[in-house]
Amino acid sequence: MRTLSLVFFLLSLTFCQKETPHFDLKIGLPSDPAHLDPLFLTDLSGQKLAKFLHQGLFAREKNGFNAPWILSYKKLPHPQNEVWRFQLNPSAPSLKDIEYSLSRLILETFPRKGDYQFLISIRVSSENQIDLTFKKGTKETEWKEKLSLPFASIIGKKEWEQGILKSYGKYKLITWKKNEFLDLTLQNEKESKFPKKIRFLILPQSSTSLFLYKKHQLDAFKLTDFLLSLPEANSEFTLTKKGRSVQYVAINQNNPCFDIHFRRAVNLAIPRELIIQKLLENHADFTYGPVPVTYMEKISKLPMIPKEIYDPKFAIEELKRSTCFSKLKTTKLEFRMRGDDENQAKGRAIKQALEEIGLKIQLKPMEKAPLYKENGEGKGDLTLLTWYSDFDSVWNFLDPLFHPNKGGNGGNRSFYKNAEVGAILNQPSKNDKDALQVIERIREDKPWIFLWSIQENYLVSRDFLRYNALVDFL
Repeated sequence: MRTLSLVFFLLSLTFCQKETPHFDLKIGLPSDPAHLDPLFLTDLSGQKLAKFLHQGLFAREKNGFNAPWILSYKKLPHPQNEVWRFQLNPSAPSLKDIEYSLSRLILETFPRKGDYQFLISIRVSSENQIDLTFKKGTKETEWKEKLSLPFASIIGKKEWEQGILKSYGKYKLITWKKNEFLDLTLQNEKESKFPKKIRFLILPQSSTSLFLYKKHQLDAFKLTDFLLSLPEANSEFTLTKKGRSVQYVAINQNNPCFDIHFRRAVNLAIPRELIIQKLLENHADFTYGPVPVTYMEKISKLPMIPKEIYDPKFAIEELKRSTCFSKLKTTKLEFRMRGDDENQAKGRAIKQALEEIGLKIQLKPMEKAPLYKENGEGKGDLTLLTWYSDFDSVWNFLDPLFHPNKGGNGGNRSFYKNAEVGAILNQPSKNDKDALQVIERIREDKPWIFLWSIQENYLVSRDFLRYNALVDFL
């Protein structure tokens, strides 16, 4: 009798459970976004979701900027500032939502607040009309660029105050189950170029993503370096993004022992080319200081961009010149990084190179949240980090990463302070010559161990490839 009851119980589970909802695509995310507030979407997972969910007054495209909600705009005469009036079309969000969202950039504290210091005020002047006031000298390209970033996205004021996200991007959020999944549906179902329903699965381990992909239960995920040799990762089903990131080791500038001689030594000690070839299987590119070579080629007149130098003998000589050399010989330096296999492998390679010049290194793998939190508090000696650009500009690799007023979680994770660099970054109007000046100064000061630019590789399914427009969303 007990066996019969068990059979009926199992049958009830089989036939009474809810039907699994259908999704046109399922995409893997390596980490769960902490929140979906556009002001705080700073990591790679958050930036990906922002492309699907969020929309600002401007959107950056390959040939310039698109303004889907703006009918016209013009500059108004003003004795002190730059005032622009925007006439919105009927498809635009309500003026209340626009005013509220842009006012948050001025009134609230968030990691990229320093980027919006040019914005002074927002004023609704009449029906479907809004005036934005910028600091004197702010270039049109700069405010368009900043108003196209996720942080300046428009959200519903009333809904946000009730703890609900109303976004105006291609997709709207239906369900968010933390550490498990996010379900999105298309705002305008008539757009045939895009899938109607997408589920983002939170999958920290790439091995899990690969298993689901092979079972046809996942349509796209980011490949780690160790999965690039898979037979599935052929040219037809692998999408590669280059030059959107820099990987580096932040040298804690709060420690006086990490003087210029120490910083030169640790930079000279890294065999970048060997690590890229052997460990990363050539799926990374060189940088010039903190900037991917692809961006340097756009702004530099040099026929060939030089590589960062590897010279362990000279590194040992530089280390001996450090004011704390005797102390450094006996001190274990804490080297922090994300705890996944990929980051630990890179960490071990860097550790070996640093130990070969006489340093003592202790690896400390950590979960993402405490790693970033403690780095923002100025803890740790060396920290392996990756920066993914928000927009297609060389300035995105300079500010906020080296702005003296954006230390720690503001972006400047090495707590680098240089008044000359800060003054240039604060200018409302900057050009390529200014960028080169900042890059050279940073290369001289070496607040980082400059490493490489990681190629992002995504394994996608045949179903994913049906939607060509989605390629730019990865």
